[in-house]
Amino acid sequence: MTIAPSDIADAFRRCGVKRGDVLMLHSDALVLAQLPDMSTEDRYRVLFDSLADVLGPEGTLVVPVFTYSFCENETFDLRESPSTVGVLTEYFRNLPGVVRTPDPLFSVALRGPLANEFAAASPLDCFSGESVFGLLARHDAHIACLGCGFDRITFVHYVEQAAGVDYRYPKTFSGRIVEPDGARDMSVSYFVRDLDRDTVTDTTRLKNRLADRGLLQETAIGRIGLNVVKADAFYLEARALLAEDPVALIREGRLTSEGI
Repeated sequence: MTIAPSDIADAFRRCGVKRGDVLMLHSDALVLAQLPDMSTEDRYRVLFDSLADVLGPEGTLVVPVFTYSFCENETFDLRESPSTVGVLTEYFRNLPGVVRTPDPLFSVALRGPLANEFAAASPLDCFSGESVFGLLARHDAHIACLGCGFDRITFVHYVEQAAGVDYRYPKTFSGRIVEPDGARDMSVSYFVRDLDRDTVTDTTRLKNRLADRGLLQETAIGRIGLNVVKADAFYLEARALLAEDPVALIREGRLTSEGI
């Protein structure tokens, strides 16, 4: 099946994304294989041009360009450290006019009028209310999964930290960050998984709950699925689910010997 570039914009509009919105995109490049024959770079360009058309100049696109640098004992270079979460994200990071946030673990790249506001968010606590994820909540951003699983939504960890789940805990990572005006040492707090428990993120119940309440927008671009949810709905329904079941957002297997 071949799709037209306009099919991408049309799908996001069907899911309620409009001019002036904030959109965080989790994606897989597979969707672009359905475009007519063109270079790989042109395929990437079509996607981001389509999203720019949907959001307009007054909208802001947010793309994860995570590096986990301090977790790997690496220096984080704001300009040079590549994204580790996909070729599409690295392409976007290098586009003219894109701004990157100075978070040595969970940086995002942004294009739009709110880019500088997000770049000024505190990087010292990855999932706090003062972080980029807190800003996504305050702006009630659209969060989209294009060709990837719902479990890819990193915003879930913002909810888990706010709820104080017992299968994660704050851990400090330290390292060096290089910015245009020089280098500095930094320590950041990351709400990490408790490795004594055999857990993985599983948002199946949350996704079903959102869909049942009409809060999850779903469509397809050719053979590839698109899911879009608003940050406020995601947060409120996830908190309600956690109130009913404190492990509702994970799949938990056996405990390790230390956890028995």
